[in-house]
Amino acid sequence: MSFVRLVGLNGDNQPEDVRDVQEFLNDFRADNGLELIVVDGLVGPATIGAIKGFQAAQGGDQDGQIVLAESSSGGVAGQGDGDTLKEACEAAKADCKAKAGCAQGDTLKTEKCFCWRGGTQVFTCQVKCSCQSPVA
Repeated sequence: MSFVRLVGLNGDNQPEDVRDVQEFLNDFRADNGLELIVVDGLVGPATIGAIKGFQAAQGGDQDGQIVLAESSSGGVAGQGDGDTLKEACEAAKADCKAKAGCAQGDTLKTEKCFCWRGGTQVFTCQVKCSCQSPVA
């Protein structure tokens, strides 16, 4: 993994990371008919509440923290569990790759891996990915 940073309670809370998490949470909230939160790069009560609400819906610990790992760009979503962040993120990438159905020779591009405590093991991660054809 190229980096691991924490967003939420007692997190690193870099504005770009916070905006990424807020957009991730808003995707979840929109899919579930919940009111969207402001995407402002600031960790306040609404963002913490949205993180905890997301964690509760996923059946995980409600510690108010989302971990960001990896980077690149994408489109299809994959999810995976693992005993470590790396295992969970790799499982999410494998799931995403299977769903994306890349042609042989295509490169898999992945977005940031959003992870939280919970799932069937210690961590659950979700990642978006897409296939990129090689440039001739």
